[in-house]
Formats: sequence, structure tokens, C-alpha cells
Amino acid sequence: MTSETASAPVARRRRDAEENRDRILRVARTLLSTEPNASMDDLAQAAGVVRRTVYAHFPNRDALIAGLADKAAADMLAALGELDRSALDPAVALADFTLTLWLAGDEYRLLIALAESEVGAAGLRDLLAPISAQALALLQRGREQGRFAAHLPLPVLGAALQAMTLALLQAVNDDLWVDDGAQAATAILIASGLPAAEADAAIRQAQLLPGPRCHAPDKG
Repeated sequence: MTSETASAPVARRRRDAEENRDRILRVARTLLSTEPNASMDDLAQAAGVVRRTVYAHFPNRDALIAGLADKAAADMLAALGELDRSALDPAVALADFTLTLWLAGDEYRLLIALAESEVGAAGLRDLLAPISAQALALLQRGREQGRFAAHLPLPVLGAALQAMTLALLQAVNDDLWVDDGAQAATAILIASGLPAAEADAAIRQAQLLPGPRCHAPDKG
């Protein structure tokens, strides 16, 4: 038996294991978004695997939550990384940033649910730190170009906008409203100091950018 022949089953088992892990995480994302206290047994049943398979990848609930939270944050970062915003007008860039996060709302909502039951507020801040850094860079560029107000220290404004985004997403969770992201982006831009008419114009431009956000409908 050649080395290539011998390595084929190993590669197949590794691929199968990765697919199992991804499937478990996908099912866990759906399950825990609606039932944050679901057990590992509940997850195994929902994923259609035996408990041993779940525990082979995640030895305990803490490991599962950590893996799930890390993947959600990574997926959000990946979505944000699909477009280079450095050459965009800061208002358009921030509008696109908000729309992109809104379209990744499943991950955001999952992080909110986990923060309430498992991760905690400090853990949520850590997970969102790379995203917060990107937002602060956008806000800073907007201030330097005179597009955004400077009435609050930059870190305070960034924290306030992040809290607003989380609150708006939680309002969707609570069935208080339905939004395609445009109204949320309007709120973020106005809170950043942009006049409402300019905020609307920036959102319309952002919706025309390549990528998923170009399919977002106009505000109702």
C-alpha cells in the first residue's frame, strides 16, 4: 500500500469530522438562538447524531459555547471583510458597515442570546472587539473629514453606537419591529452626527455597492 493510498482514509475521516463539527455548530446556532438553555442531549437530537459525536468535538457545554461564539464573530468579520471601504465617503462606508452587520444579524442575535446566558457582557465585548475597532476607524475618518460630529469622545460614541445596534437587533428578537437594515443604518448615521437627508442619501449609495447589501430594499 502506497503512502497516498494509506493517507486517503485519514483525509476522508478528517473531512467527515470537520463536516460533523460544522453541522453541529449550525444546528447549535439555530437551537440556542431560540432556546439558550438547551442541553447537549437536545443538541445531539436536533443534529441527528449520537451524544458521543457531539462530545467528541465539544467535551462540555462551555467548549460548545466558546466554539459557537467564536464562529459567529468570525462569520461577522468575514462578512465585513468582503468590501474595501477605505475609498468610500465615510457616511457611505458607515452605512454599508451597518447594513452588512444587519444582514449578518443571525450571528449578532446568537451572540446576544449567548451573552445573556453564557458568555456575559464582558465576553460579548471581547468577541466584538475586532468589529468595534473597525467601527472606530470609520468614525475617526469621518470626523477627520468633517462628516461626523465630535460631541462625544470617540470611544464613548463607538460604545454607544454598538449598544444601539444591539438594542435594535434585540427589538427584532422581541418582535417589536421589522427592518431590512435601512432604518437601523439611519439611526446609526444620525447618532454619529449626520443630518437625516444626508443619512438617507448615504444609505441609498451603500445599497448600490456590490455584495449582499445591494439587494436590500429601500426603506418603507
